[in-house]
Amino acid sequence: MRVVLALTATVIISYVLSAPAAAPAPTEPGFIDDDEVYEKFFDQLEGLAKAQKPLAHAQLIAKLRSGKANVAPQAPRDKALSPEEVYKTALSSVFIIGSLYPEDDGFWEVGTYATAWVIAADGVLVTNWHVFEDLNKGEVFGAADIQGHVYPLTDFLGGDKTADVAIFRIAAKGLTPLPVSPVYADVGSWVAALSHPGDLFYVFTQGTVTRYSTNKTDDGRRERWMNVTVEFASGSSGAPILNKYGAVVGMAASTLSLEAVDDAPAEKKLKNPLRGRKSRRHSPPGDKPNDKPDMKPTHGSAQQMVVKIAVPGPVLLKWLGK
Repeated sequence: MRVVLALTATVIISYVLSAPAAAPAPTEPGFIDDDEVYEKFFDQLEGLAKAQKPLAHAQLIAKLRSGKANVAPQAPRDKALSPEEVYKTALSSVFIIGSLYPEDDGFWEVGTYATAWVIAADGVLVTNWHVFEDLNKGEVFGAADIQGHVYPLTDFLGGDKTADVAIFRIAAKGLTPLPVSPVYADVGSWVAALSHPGDLFYVFTQGTVTRYSTNKTDDGRRERWMNVTVEFASGSSGAPILNKYGAVVGMAASTLSLEAVDDAPAEKKLKNPLRGRKSRRHSPPGDKPNDKPDMKPTHGSAQQMVVKIAVPGPVLLKWLGK
């Protein structure tokens, strides 16, 4: 009997050791509640504004002058990453930048929001210059990270209106900077963007570089642009355009809609800056419009194409400066 029991135990142990390991439980992605992100950001920013933590509006306006920020960016990595890795490495370095301004009745109104990214660990971020244009009286700014921490904007360091580059500081330390490529990304090369289009936060899209272009502004200055097929929209201003090494090779700036009218050649429409604007007072938490989309069939659209326009990486480096 003892021999039988020993054999039985041996068989059981052998089976347990040879059995395949149980498959790990599937991990869920990080689900983002856009309404919650929006409300928490502007609620916390309002508290900072009331406590006068952000750079005062008049001081901000006084600092909006073209100039180099004297920031040394990190060098790019030499190891190619998968798209999933590019997303994960950039996530903690991409911020929401937004503003509030006081009204006569004591309420604080949302001014704008856009995208920004970290260039230096001691709280230095980059976005588009146009984010700071056409401001309301008393408008002040703050920025939030993926964890929902909100920081006041405390200084404006430099940039240029024609280049559409702005560098500023928030009251944060120990951030993770994104490296910046010193060379132009090849036409046809893979790129991705991480931004906040249309009240949708932290959207990752992929595409390619399609061309580089230049034109003169009305005041005779020369703009230099990079065109890409990654998707972005209002709220994406300042979003980093990343290459396969996770380095910034550009920054989302605007879109250009190409339309056909009747049978005429395609027409250009004005470039659309990508700042987001939305009223908090007319969109309280949980209060959503009850309108349903029009499901009637359409008979085509005049819009033929939307060109996505970005600031090239080397142009960014010129104004980061060191």
